[in-house]
Amino acid sequence: MKKNLFFAVMALVALASCSGNDLASETAAQIAANDGNAIVFNTSSNSITRADYIGSDAAAKLHYNFVVEGVKVSGATSTVVFDHYNVNWVDNSARTTLSNTNNWEYVSQPKHAYGPSGAQVMKYWDFSSSQYDFIAYSAGTATADYSGGAYDNTKVQVTEIDPDKKGGVDSNSDGKIDQGAYTVKGKASELSKFFVADMVTAYQADNQYETVVRLKFRSLSSKVRLALYETVPGYSVQNVVFYTDASTVATDGNAHLYTTGSEAFNEEGTYVVYYSVTGYDNKTTDGYNNAQLAFTPTATGTSTVKDFGQIDDLTKAVKEISETASNDKLYLGRSSSSATYFGPTAGGANHYTVVIPSETGVAMNMKVDYDLISTDGSEEIIHVTGATAQVPANLAVWKPNFAYTYIFKISDDKLVPITFDAVVMDDEVDGLQETITTVATPSITTYAKGAVVTANNEYKKNANIYVVLENAPAMTVGVNANLYTVTLEDGAAQTVNEASVANALVNGTKDDETSPTSWTVTDANNKKMVVTKSALLSAVSQIAADDAPDGKAVSINGGKFTPTTAGTYVFEYTVGTAKHYKIIKVVD
Repeated sequence: MKKNLFFAVMALVALASCSGNDLASETAAQIAANDGNAIVFNTSSNSITRADYIGSDAAAKLHYNFVVEGVKVSGATSTVVFDHYNVNWVDNSARTTLSNTNNWEYVSQPKHAYGPSGAQVMKYWDFSSSQYDFIAYSAGTATADYSGGAYDNTKVQVTEIDPDKKGGVDSNSDGKIDQGAYTVKGKASELSKFFVADMVTAYQADNQYETVVRLKFRSLSSKVRLALYETVPGYSVQNVVFYTDASTVATDGNAHLYTTGSEAFNEEGTYVVYYSVTGYDNKTTDGYNNAQLAFTPTATGTSTVKDFGQIDDLTKAVKEISETASNDKLYLGRSSSSATYFGPTAGGANHYTVVIPSETGVAMNMKVDYDLISTDGSEEIIHVTGATAQVPANLAVWKPNFAYTYIFKISDDKLVPITFDAVVMDDEVDGLQETITTVATPSITTYAKGAVVTANNEYKKNANIYVVLENAPAMTVGVNANLYTVTLEDGAAQTVNEASVANALVNGTKDDETSPTSWTVTDANNKKMVVTKSALLSAVSQIAADDAPDGKAVSINGGKFTPTTAGTYVFEYTVGTAKHYKIIKVVD
């Protein structure tokens, strides 16, 4: 019995975890009632910013072409049905042939280098088979090399799709997948143009043989950018100079992050694309049919320093020097929402640098010199040298087609020479995901799923807020870790920052000398700041799967609290005799 085989292509330029139903509800009869026994394609797309693309816009994302390998399974026998078929978008061709209702055509299209010896022909569902598996990719705007010859790093070198190895093979027994459905090799700039698709399986038992098959594509690259802002009372920051390692000052005026030891950023190498979670019994399992990526850099394909480009143009800067001052250079912004960005499109809209995703992450270090310029008109200058920060490796895991922003905050902290906030933003099915890291020694990270830090400054009430410690002793609430709330009367001369909270806990008036729970400081305006111990904090060993960005639990050394009211919270962590603080703002 022959039935029409239909395809619809969803160019999903977002992450594979937002998969939904891979098989559309339309039936062959509904789509092709007037088209006889035609095979048709349909397409839609999502971008990294979650904007929807359909029709020619989606086709443009894939550069009007994708390649599909289709296999049918009958018992223990697998038969290739589509052998590297080219599927091409042809403008204004919909319904001009029986195999085309939405401008996608594969019948009689130019053959792929790995394709069959004969012409590409129409295919039909075989109801004697139990399932069909579909694997696809698009080279996008990259120049694909299918010759199997010497590697040319101006192209992406793609191997044949091998359905028998789709589950991934560790041929060397070294714990790393080195063979899969296919491999793609190239530089970051070229790999960023390539798209991989999640595998789609149609089961006869589920009556899916007459439904539309949706192939979901995602970019092989990630995007990363960084920015700085400052909150030092009475001063503005200028003349920021980055280091390219612990002792070398950058001479190019660009922003840099660097790694140490054996860790490195990937710049060029080979992806193995495989699908390890498959099969009828795994349909509801996390990661089912998702394209997975194992990456191996080339011998010269890593770097210990990543260049993020020049500072944004002067018109984007915030001027904080008094109008009488003559100093007219670029100054950093003064809030996370007005941070000053660095990037290849300085002055533009995004400032992102294309990078190769990292499934494990590497600790990223920042070291900078900068000048503090007094805003009282005196133009007093304080030269700060060697201020350092580190983004922990578990917060630098870059997923394909995610966009990450690291925002570093220069703040006033008399206990620690300088602290930084690092914001990690990615784009997933629930929207923007941001993580804030205060980096010092040790680093303190705060995180809540779904928080849009730059919009609500910082978290919303009733969220599970996690506090993560990096390179630090185990956290014990009441011993080396405490949580406080802070209130400040209107019209106060003082502000809430790390230094003022530390001063209140040392010099403030206690409500009880033996066992205090609150500390009060009265300023020159006779206004009070009250720091009160909170009982909300509890120690935890992991970020729960339901709260994690990608739905997988993350082991941590830290704690969690769930504020039910808006306000200012302060986390205190003690190492030896040194106390470290993190200000956490919560809004309605």
